[in-house]
Formats: sequence, C-alpha cells, structure tokens
Amino acid sequence: MPPISFKKLIIAILIVIALSRIDRIVAFASEIYQFFYDSFEGLRTSPARGRLAVATLILALLYISIYRLLYEKIRKR
Repeated sequence: MPPISFKKLIIAILIVIALSRIDRIVAFASEIYQFFYDSFEGLRTSPARGRLAVATLILALLYISIYRLLYEKIRKR
C-alpha cells in the first residue's frame, strides 16, 4: 500500500472546509465586486472616449504589474 501524503490530505480537508463555508465565500466575493462596481461609477457616466482611455490605462497598469512580478521571479532563479 502506498504511503499517505499528508500534503494531499491537508489540501482535501481545506477543500471540504471551504465548501462548507461557500455561502460566506460568495458573500465576501460579492462585497468585493460591489466595491469595485461603485468605485467606477464615474467611469460609467463619462463619454465613450474617456471610458476607453481609462480602461486602456487600467489594463496597461495590470499588464505592466504582472509582467514586472514575473520578470523579477524569473530573474531570481
């Protein structure tokens, strides 16, 4: 019989606990979504060119941030 992997056992237990609290997890995710939805209220009422410019800048910021994090991680190897 193969040995029991404690890492897999702990992951399985954490998944069961997370599934038992799925209502709280969904409520938390909903609150985060509502926060971001309310934060961009001004963007929804602005002209189309303004929305495009802001959306492009936000996507560029995300792209640059992720690229920079991955670059640093690769460089440390």
